[in-house]
Amino acid sequence: MSKLLNANFARLKKEKVFWITVVFMVIYAAGVCIWAYSRGSGIKFDGLFLYVYGLGGQAAVPGIVMAVLCSMFIGTEYSDGTVRNKLVVGRTRFEIYASNFITCAAAGIFLNVVCTASICAVGIPLFGGFAMPAGMLIQIIITGVLIMVSYAALFNMLAMLLTNKTSSSVLSLILAIAVMFAAAYMIARLAEPEITDLYSLVDGQFTVETGPNPFYIGGMARVICQVFVNLFPSGQSLQLSSEYAELNWTLPLYSAGVIIAANAAGLSGFIRKDLK
Repeated sequence: MSKLLNANFARLKKEKVFWITVVFMVIYAAGVCIWAYSRGSGIKFDGLFLYVYGLGGQAAVPGIVMAVLCSMFIGTEYSDGTVRNKLVVGRTRFEIYASNFITCAAAGIFLNVVCTASICAVGIPLFGGFAMPAGMLIQIIITGVLIMVSYAALFNMLAMLLTNKTSSSVLSLILAIAVMFAAAYMIARLAEPEITDLYSLVDGQFTVETGPNPFYIGGMARVICQVFVNLFPSGQSLQLSSEYAELNWTLPLYSAGVIIAANAAGLSGFIRKDLK
């Protein structure tokens, strides 16, 4: 396993797409800070720190970046015949799958660290330091790290089960964007108040009455939507960035479940996969 990891990390360091994503995360974090400062909106650094996870609830940028990185990195192993070569020299399928997941997870954590360091380096001089309690900051950092590991587990699973690099890249991007939009829609619906002002036109004049919000989701449907949003890393990213999520240990537990389930499903499929 250690030899596989060493080989993977050596290849990762030479992978152009990896360094492109690193540079992108630096520019993205710095750009968010400069954009917020130029607007003069009076935003606090705490809010800005959360904002980068998903552009204020608009786009789960880390998920799109991880979809590209994981699919391209793992896809190259198939296109170059590296996976078959590893099997020929006696490596087990478990070792191959696990080493690729660990490599993708480490890359995701590194990108998270780069983004965090960049936003602190640019944002703190412009907006001041953190105002949130240290415990809350630790929760956010742990949640953010596990989000990246969840992305790694999901996209590694797809890339290991799809031998074609182009197919895995396209499918990973489509799924990342589709789940992101679905999560954004559900978050917006979940944020709707149960009671709201209802406007109607009576005799040429607008009247306002307070009543049940037709867009409010209640009952079991609300529970299902919340579980969906919490379960997927895109939903967690958007919740953090829009400050919709309650900062507790629920989200990391969801991430742990996704990591375990994705790796179990992916490894099971990879063991049965015909690579001839």
